[in-house]
Amino acid sequence: MTTRNVELDVEGLPDLLETPAEFIGVIGSKRRWQTTRKKLLEKGIPEEVLARIVSPIGLELNAETPEEIALSIMAEIIMLRQGGKGGRMSG
Repeated sequence: MTTRNVELDVEGLPDLLETPAEFIGVIGSKRRWQTTRKKLLEKGIPEEVLARIVSPIGLELNAETPEEIALSIMAEIIMLRQGGKGGRMSG
């Protein structure tokens, strides 16, 4: 999920958490997620429910462009689905 601001995240995430989705990821900085998480806790969303959310989403690739960010997110999803470790395959 990606929105323009924390308030929209706080508005939309409770509905996503009611779905059976196996993976819920939020794009953004660690600081933004901390703010969003705090507001969701204040709304009464339990910690164990919030634990389903992955944020920031994506593998650490030092991605900068939208295409690179998308690739890092897809790489994380594939890693989780296939049980990979996310490390380098060579040496």
